[in-house]
Amino acid sequence: MLNGRRVGGWITHVSRYGEGGDSAVSLERLMPIVSVSGMGVEPDLIPLTKWISERWWGSWRSVLSSASAPRVRERVVHSRRNSSQDIGSDAVSDAAFELFQSGGGLLVIPPALSALAVVLRLASVGPVLVVCPSQKMASMGAAFLRRKGLSTALVPDEWDSARGGVDVVIGTRSGVFAPCPELTAIVVIDEHDELLKEERSPAWDATAVASERARQAGIPFICTSAVPSAQSLHVRSENTVHVLAKNGWPQIVVVNLSDVPVAQSLLSSELLEAVGTSGDTTVCVLNTKGKARLIVCKSCRHVQACPTCTSLLTYDDANNLWCVRCQESHGGVCLACGRAAFTVPRGGVSQLVSQIQASTRNPVIEISSDSPDDWSKGTVFIGTEAVLHRIPSADTVVFADIDRDLGAPRMTGAHEVLSMIAKAARMVGAKGKLVIQTRQIDNPLIFALSQPNVSLALQKWSDDDSAQRRAMTLPPFGAIARVSVTAPRSITEITLPAGVNTARDDDAFLLRAPSRIELDAAVALLREEFGTAVRIHIDPYRF
Repeated sequence: MLNGRRVGGWITHVSRYGEGGDSAVSLERLMPIVSVSGMGVEPDLIPLTKWISERWWGSWRSVLSSASAPRVRERVVHSRRNSSQDIGSDAVSDAAFELFQSGGGLLVIPPALSALAVVLRLASVGPVLVVCPSQKMASMGAAFLRRKGLSTALVPDEWDSARGGVDVVIGTRSGVFAPCPELTAIVVIDEHDELLKEERSPAWDATAVASERARQAGIPFICTSAVPSAQSLHVRSENTVHVLAKNGWPQIVVVNLSDVPVAQSLLSSELLEAVGTSGDTTVCVLNTKGKARLIVCKSCRHVQACPTCTSLLTYDDANNLWCVRCQESHGGVCLACGRAAFTVPRGGVSQLVSQIQASTRNPVIEISSDSPDDWSKGTVFIGTEAVLHRIPSADTVVFADIDRDLGAPRMTGAHEVLSMIAKAARMVGAKGKLVIQTRQIDNPLIFALSQPNVSLALQKWSDDDSAQRRAMTLPPFGAIARVSVTAPRSITEITLPAGVNTARDDDAFLLRAPSRIELDAAVALLREEFGTAVRIHIDPYRF
């Protein structure tokens, strides 16, 4: 009781009376615990929650809340662990066991191969905790593992079963806090996925938290990805295994939109063939949201992109071409042919739907946030990137205009596009097809995706991307935080430590420092000056 109010809290440490400075409180003033309102956090994870709050500069209370058991009362569930089973052998499971024996690391698995083979192999050794980006993936994974004869707890709904003991505990990012007795390994699937990043403050990352939990427990940690993040490639460079397979990626067709006869049209022959094939399911992706507005030369159809960073150019107040990322002006003429006449393509999802409806007899459905979750074979689905999360499988996925995403004024824009393409590749499988329409045919990422061996080409692209990040002191070779201050205060009021640079990011600022130590010093200064008026987002996914 605090001032007559009943306040909930967490017991994070128990000591004898008189230890830790408690002797100043008389025994008469100590009150008994009225009731236990929940199971709280697993005792062995208390140090982990404290580490998270300090690592991401957030409230310990918020982390404890995220890590607490979802049920108020515990239900006793007895262990359902099965004996070890012979699950066979393949390239993925063999590579997973190799990493397991060496203490863990990064496993690069092509999208057409299943990462659940990792879980099957490790579960034959002992209990495994698995973290997935989405609830749908976790649910489908749990069903697959049960069909293979493994006792599985899908958290948070089956938290009590997880505490009782099973072969596999699987869930989304909050599942990283789930109980798992006699835990032998932790696996994070699709470590590159943005959904593994907590949106609330502190914005912790499930991959980093899983790695730290495994370190504190002294067990191997394995993360998998088809398109690994720059952070994982750097941190786990000495413990990275690539699974190479001939059928690892579907067929990828790159279409040059500049060759389409009708100017500004997205209806290439490849797109029309995909939507017109009877009985095939086709998904068309067209992102119209965001800041990536295309400026195209009317004469040569060249997309106006920054020659330094490849970000799409926009107009400044003087109507000159302007790079938001480099903060440089590029004049008022086409960078390719020197003409001064431009056009801004404005076609969106609805316009594409009407055009395709006139070009095919197959049913055409526009997917939006309120569309029903029904799906039928032989239908054309059109929508933004969200359509990739709504449709379970397809024969062909067409990215109608990838330039709108590829040229976003962010260093991470290419990685966001690659993540989207990997998700589509998993939808269509090894026998499916991806059609990528672009006007930037020479873009390094597009070039890599057009190669016969996509896996090897993407490795080369990742190496070049890492070299660029190192030159610009960007993560993982530097540290970044997004900072916003409640008006009318501003971050410009104070002088930050030497070596810490700032850049405007909408209504916030990006702080960049050569190391995490220097970034923490700057954040501490901001906290001291602004208190609760400042919001800190360490290691943002997009910058």
